Amino acid sequence: MKNLKTVFNFELRGMFQKRSLLVTTAIMCVIVLLITSIPTFMMWFGGEETEEDPSGNGGAGEEFTVVYENDELREALSPVLGEETYPSEAELRDAVQNEEVASGFVVEDYDRYTYITFDSTAFPTEQMVFESQLKELNENRLFDENGIDSQRVREILNQPIEQETVFLGKDSGSGTAIAFGVLITMYMLILLYGANVATSVAREKDSRTMELLITSSNPRTLILGKVGAVGLTGILQVASLIVFGVIGFMLNRGNYPEFLLDMLQGTMTIDVILVYILFSVLGYILYLFIYAALGSLVSKVEDVNSAVTPITFLFILAYLAATFATNAPDNTIVKVTSFIPFISLFTMPIRYMLTSVPITSLLLSSAIMVLTVALFAWLSIHIYKFGALNYGNRLKFKDVIKSFKN
Repeated sequence: MKNLKTVFNFELRGMFQKRSLLVTTAIMCVIVLLITSIPTFMMWFGGEETEEDPSGNGGAGEEFTVVYENDELREALSPVLGEETYPSEAELRDAVQNEEVASGFVVEDYDRYTYITFDSTAFPTEQMVFESQLKELNENRLFDENGIDSQRVREILNQPIEQETVFLGKDSGSGTAIAFGVLITMYMLILLYGANVATSVAREKDSRTMELLITSSNPRTLILGKVGAVGLTGILQVASLIVFGVIGFMLNRGNYPEFLLDMLQGTMTIDVILVYILFSVLGYILYLFIYAALGSLVSKVEDVNSAVTPITFLFILAYLAATFATNAPDNTIVKVTSFIPFISLFTMPIRYMLTSVPITSLLLSSAIMVLTVALFAWLSIHIYKFGALNYGNRLKFKDVIKSFKN
């Protein structure tokens, strides 16, 4: 136990002495604080809200650059769509070409127009709004021509439906954004610190430091101390980001939309937080042991990337499964993957937050995860010990399997 504490403290001290880690953490904390302050910034720089147009058209007429084909259209539509900006389509094209205006509309009839713009966009919001207003004007005209009260028709069509939804289970829609945020955080955490563990082990072997360490301590102490120190560093880094996120949220809480506050209060309950902590920490440790074992299979630091490629592909598969789980938490595939330890660190917490999960399934998945972590810790220690005695070419998995037989 004393040797384990010594190795742990040494590795932890080495992690915190890295200036890059401290600077990166500080920058990320500031970024988190700024992100949580976005609602306040929006209030500061949002400017004064424009008054609503009493005609019900939102004052959109001043926003459009319009050319009318004839006097009848100009007289009928200009009160709503705005006054004619250019006398002809040719002059409007020249204005757009010379970047005097971003875009414009040539109204050819009540149900036909030409949209002129310089660059095409995926979602032309201005065009959608213009077309919607022109369509409404055309409908009102047709109603009036047929002796139908257009205002009465609008009142009937816009009659609101009162509804109330009661969730006896959980609301999956409100927690999707939170689940995706946690997913991204864990993805980056495991990749960064997993690579750190593998590189550290490979560097000790490359510099022959491992030989000295093995003689002064046993492999179990070394691997547990290293994984524990690196793992705690990552957890503390994430914890610091969460603390700054909470501080930013509390300072700007009064400026957050009501629906966002309701979403946070409705999804991030104590039991959900505990499930996320349990599976995230266990899954994080599991991957660190795997990365440590893979790092001990190589003799050069340059070979680490190729050694960890298989587990990286597995981890990407877990990420894709978790992304699918945010959209379909009750899918059969998601339910199955929530019992596979390499993937359940993502899918089970997401399932638990977004839908109802039987307590037996939660306990079974937790037990499988704990046993898998213990198994891979033992395997990692054995591979670390076996790898410490083998130099030269990169070890293959068949060599490791043979070592178990011996």
